[in-house]
Amino acid sequence: MNDETSQPAVAGDSEIELMARKTGTPVDRVQEIYRIEREKLEATARIKTFVSVLAHRRVKALLQGEVRGSG
Repeated sequence: MNDETSQPAVAGDSEIELMARKTGTPVDRVQEIYRIEREKLEATARIKTFVSVLAHRRVKALLQGEVRGSG
C-alpha cells in the first residue's frame, strides 16, 4: 500500500503540473527548480511559514521569464 502522506508536500503536485503545462516546461524541470528555490529560501528565512508560497512565486516568475525570453 502506497502512503503518499508520508512524503513532504512540494508545492502540491497539481500546482507544479499546472505551472509545467502553462509554461510548456517538463514537470521534472519545474520540480527541480522549485526544490532549488525552496532550499535557497529555507537557508535564509527566519520565519519559515511562507517559504513554499515564496518558492512557488519565484518558480512561476522564472518560468514565465524563460517563456518570454525564448519567443
